[in-house]
Amino acid sequence: MNRFPDINLRPFHVNDTPAFAAAVNGSLDTLLPWMVWAHVDYQEHEAASWIAFTQWQREKGEAEEFAIVDKHDRLLGGAGIRFPRHPGDFSAIGYWVRSDAQGNGIASRAVMHLLDIGFKRPDAKVIEILAAEENKASRAVAEKCGGQFIDYRYGLIVLDSSPVNTAIYHFHRPS
Repeated sequence: MNRFPDINLRPFHVNDTPAFAAAVNGSLDTLLPWMVWAHVDYQEHEAASWIAFTQWQREKGEAEEFAIVDKHDRLLGGAGIRFPRHPGDFSAIGYWVRSDAQGNGIASRAVMHLLDIGFKRPDAKVIEILAAEENKASRAVAEKCGGQFIDYRYGLIVLDSSPVNTAIYHFHRPS
């Protein structure tokens, strides 16, 4: 049963700082293997820096980063879409969900929302998700949302240990 039927994506704001840091520290079991920015004793000043960066990216039109929240505005994770910087590049979607909220379709719903945002841009023909080959949860989200597996490429994702094989998923503009 889905414990989180009502989720919302909204821009991060400075008041999210303590909740963001707490969510990261409470989710290290699932973040550490895949997210190089996550580490033991993640601090509020790091969360504040990230939130400020997301606001800067939004102002510049480079990305849309969102807090994933439940109907009580509890922070469940984050999801975003980065827009191409160079001709021929694709928009890319990324996401994470706090450990105690995983397995409820939250990431999939966030991805579907981000696809809608991305394809509202007239130049967006393809949006991609990149996931480490061994990150089965992230890959399952891409597949559940209808992503087409393209191939593996070594080194697109670099984890703390080393570069890894990256699974590439593409979503094409609906016709």
